[in-house]
Amino acid sequence: MKCLTLSAAGLEQLPLIRNLYWKLLDSSEEYAGILQWKKGIYPADEDWIRYIQKGEMFLLWDADMLIGAVALTQTQPDAYRKGSWSCPASEEEVLVIHLLAIHPDHQGQGYARAALDAIGAFARARGKRALRLDAIATNKPAQGLYEAYGFRNCGTRRLYYESTGLTDFLFYDYPL
Repeated sequence: MKCLTLSAAGLEQLPLIRNLYWKLLDSSEEYAGILQWKKGIYPADEDWIRYIQKGEMFLLWDADMLIGAVALTQTQPDAYRKGSWSCPASEEEVLVIHLLAIHPDHQGQGYARAALDAIGAFARARGKRALRLDAIATNKPAQGLYEAYGFRNCGTRRLYYESTGLTDFLFYDYPL
């Protein structure tokens, strides 16, 4: 079983973060087609900087090897407040997962599950009762991961983002 460490990212790690996401997007045409991420649009430096400055951007490490990155917020986006969740929780009891990325060199080795394990431990240590996230409808690999891990599909909502236009997103939660 893989065990990852979460560490808060600093501004000096912005090039490392950017490189990880760009490598993922460049690794296959499939990713470029299914993800809402677009170079220079979303996520972009200003997104990562905002997460870093708020203490919400994390790097995922296996010893000294960078495996991935994720943003973890304690504030839910407006679309989440309108949702019908399987795990009732107040705003203070929820941790929201954004931008979970595993470096392409480390995919298929159990690191995505290990990342979710580390995120769950992080959330529990902070008194959270639920994890929440959304996945673009075209991202079947992510949906498969979340559902196999035990996240519950809480429905689909159509949202507008600059990188996608008006698009369907599946919403998931996971009780802690």
